[in-house]
Amino acid sequence: MSNPSGQSVTVTLRRDLGLFDVTMIGVGAMIGTSIFVLIGVTTREVGAAVMLVFVLNALATVFTAGTYAELGSTFPEAGGGYLWAKKGLRHPAAFMSGWLSWFGHTVACSYYGLGLGYAVVAFAGYFDVDLLGMSDELIVKVFACAAILFFLGVNYAGVGATGKAGTSITLIQILILTFFIAFAVLYALDAKGVQIMDNFYPIFPEDKGLTDVFMVMGFTFIAFEGYEIIVQCGEEVKNPKKNVPRAIFLSVLVAAVLYLSVAFACLVNFTPEWLGNEGENAVISVSQHVIPYFGAPLVIFAGVLSAMAALNATVFSSSRVSFAMGRDKSLPKMFGSIHRRRRIPHNAIFITGLIMLFMAIFFPLEVVVASTAIMFLLLFTFANAASIKLRRRLTKIDIGFKTPFFPLFPVAGIVCSLSIAGYLYLFMPIAWYITAVWVAVGLALSAFAKPSDEYQSIVERRRVPQKPLPKEKIERYRVFLALGDLGDLRLVETAGIIARYFRGELTVNNVVEVPRAMPLEAISKDYVDEIAQGLKKAIKVAPSTVDVRPVVSVSYYVPGAILDQIKHEAANLLVLGWKGTKRRGRTILGRNLDEVVRRAPCDVAIIKTKRLSKNIERILVVSGRYFETRKALLLALPIAKEYGASIEILAVITDDRQVALAKGNAERLSKMCTKVNVAHEVRYLRSKSLVSAVQQETQKSDLLVMGAGAQTAIERTLFGASYDRIIRTADVPVLVLKTTNVGKTTQPGTTTFPQFMPPGRTT
Repeated sequence: MSNPSGQSVTVTLRRDLGLFDVTMIGVGAMIGTSIFVLIGVTTREVGAAVMLVFVLNALATVFTAGTYAELGSTFPEAGGGYLWAKKGLRHPAAFMSGWLSWFGHTVACSYYGLGLGYAVVAFAGYFDVDLLGMSDELIVKVFACAAILFFLGVNYAGVGATGKAGTSITLIQILILTFFIAFAVLYALDAKGVQIMDNFYPIFPEDKGLTDVFMVMGFTFIAFEGYEIIVQCGEEVKNPKKNVPRAIFLSVLVAAVLYLSVAFACLVNFTPEWLGNEGENAVISVSQHVIPYFGAPLVIFAGVLSAMAALNATVFSSSRVSFAMGRDKSLPKMFGSIHRRRRIPHNAIFITGLIMLFMAIFFPLEVVVASTAIMFLLLFTFANAASIKLRRRLTKIDIGFKTPFFPLFPVAGIVCSLSIAGYLYLFMPIAWYITAVWVAVGLALSAFAKPSDEYQSIVERRRVPQKPLPKEKIERYRVFLALGDLGDLRLVETAGIIARYFRGELTVNNVVEVPRAMPLEAISKDYVDEIAQGLKKAIKVAPSTVDVRPVVSVSYYVPGAILDQIKHEAANLLVLGWKGTKRRGRTILGRNLDEVVRRAPCDVAIIKTKRLSKNIERILVVSGRYFETRKALLLALPIAKEYGASIEILAVITDDRQVALAKGNAERLSKMCTKVNVAHEVRYLRSKSLVSAVQQETQKSDLLVMGAGAQTAIERTLFGASYDRIIRTADVPVLVLKTTNVGKTTQPGTTTFPQFMPPGRTT
C-alpha cells in the first residue's frame, strides 16, 4: 500500500500510573500532615475516644468511597466530583460542585502549608534554633506561605507531579510511621507491661460524650478525602475500571490502619490530657520520649516530607479544577487559558495561589481544617446525588465498579456527609461562616455561568493499550521511528529506506509532552492538530512503497510514551535521532534518549543526524563483534543501495591475539555486501586506540556505521565506552545499533532482525 498524503494520524493518550502508584497518591493525600497534627488536637477534645472518631470516620467514608469507585472507574477523567455533577445534575448544582471542589482543594493546600510550618516550629524547638526572633505563630505563617509559593512556582514551571515521584515520598512516610509505631508499643510494653491499656479508660473525659465525637468527626474528616485526588488522576491510571476502585478502597484501609495505629501508639504511652496539652506537636513529643536521640528529628523529617508531598499534589489538583471550570465556561475564560510557552494554566494557578495564601495568613489551623472538611463533605453530597442520577440515566455506559445495594450506598453517603458537616457547626461555627460566604459568591456567579455541555477532546477516548498486538496481527517487520523534530526529514527518509528494504512497515511517532499541572486532555485540540499536520508532511519523504503509520502520543513522560507504543506495536527496530548536542554529567545522548535506549525491548538504531544528507558516497562500517556488526551492516546496505554508495569495512586490530578473529569477521561482512551487489572494500588497521583509528578514518567518509561494543554490568554506557566516545566526537553522521535478545529465534514481532537476507530494492 502506498503512503497517501491524506494518511490519517492516530492520537493516543498514555496512562502511566499502576495500582500501586495511584494507591500511594491516595494514601499520601489522606495521611499528609494530618497524622502528625490532628491526633493531639483531637485527643484534646474527646480524650481516648480519638480511636472511636477514626473508626467512625472510616466507616462513614466507605459509602462515599463506593460512589467514587463507581464513577471514577466509569468516567476516568480529570474533574472528579465536578465532572460527575455536570453530567448528572442540573445547573447550578453542577457549578456549585466544581466551586466547592476548587475551594476544598485550595484550602487543603493552606492546611498542608500550615502543617509544614508547625513541623518547622518543632524542629526549631528541638534543636533550640532561634529563627530571627520570630514567635512560633509567625514561624508557622512564614513557612506556610513560603512552601505554598514554592510549589506554586514548581507547578508554574510545569514540573509539578502527583505520580511516581510522590510514591517514593509516601513509602518513606509509611516506613517512618511503622518504625515509630513499633518502637512506641515496645516502649510501652517494657514500661507498663499488661497495664498499657490504662490510658483508654475512661474513653470519654468527664464533660464529653458521643455528641463531641460527632463534632470532631467533621474536623478530622480531611483524613479520608484523598480519593478525590485519586479520581482527579483517573485519566493517567492503567486499566482504570479495575485499578481506580481498588486504589480507593486500599487507600482508605491503609489510612485508617495508620491513623488508628499511631493514635494507639501515643495513648499506650501517655494520658489523653498530656497528648491534648501537646496539641499539634503530640506525635513529635511522643517520638522524642520513646525513640531516644533521633525519634523527634525522624518524625519531624517525615512531617516536612509528607507536607511537601501533599502540598505539591493538592496544588496540582486544585488548579486543575479551576482550569476545567474555565475551559467549559463555568468560570471566566481566563481560568481556562494556557500559557503559550510553558503550556500550563497560568491564570488558574495564580488565582488559586492567592486564595491559598489568604487562608494560610488570616486563619488558624483549626479553622482551615474545618473549612476544608465542610467543602469536601458538601462535594461528596453532590457526588452521591449525581451517582444516583447517572446510574438510572446512563444505562448504556460500561460501568467499571457497581456500588452494592444501590441506591442505599449513595443515600447513606449523603446522610453521613450532611450529618457530619452539620455537627461541625457546633464545633467550629466560623468554618461554616466561611463556607456560607463562598457558597453565596458561587451562587451569584452561577447566574452568569454558561457551561458548555462537552469540551472537545483531542482524541476519541483512545488510549495506549497495555498489551502488545496479538501475534496473528503481526505479519511484517516493524520499524518504529521516534521523531522528536518534525523537520528532521532525512531521519524519516532513512527509516523508510530501512523499512522498505525489509519489506516492513514504518510507524512515525511524535510525543506531545504535557506539563504535570494540566490534565492530558487539556492540551488544545488545535495544538495537537498542528502537530498531526506537521507529522503528515514529514512522512511524505518516506519511500512511496512503504506503509507508514503516523502516531501522536500525548503524555507527561516522553520515554514512557515511546516505550509503551513500541510494546503495543511489537516493533522489531526502534530508530532514534540525535543532533549531536554535547551533554554534561553522566548523560550520553540526553536524559530521554539514554533512558529509551536502555529500556527499549527491541533493537535500537541511533542516528546522529548532524550533517546527514543525500550526498552519501562512502559508508564506513566498523567491524566489531560479529553479531552486532552484522546487524548494523544490514542497516547500511539499503542506505548504500539507495544512494549508490560504496562501503568500507574497517577492522581495527588493537591486540595481536585478535588478528584471526578480526579477519574472519571482516570476511563474513564482505560476503554479505557481495551477496546484494554493493561495492565494498575491506581494510585492516593496527592501532593502540579504536577511538583514534575510527576518528581518523571518518574524515574520508559520509556516514559511520557501528554495532554496539561489549559492556559490563557496572558500566554506565549505552554502546560500550569506546563506542560512546566515537558517536559523541565523530564529525560525520553516525548510525550505531544496539541489539537485544541475542541468540533467540526470530519471529514476526520479536526484537531481533530477520535471519534471511532481503534482496533490497532501489525503488
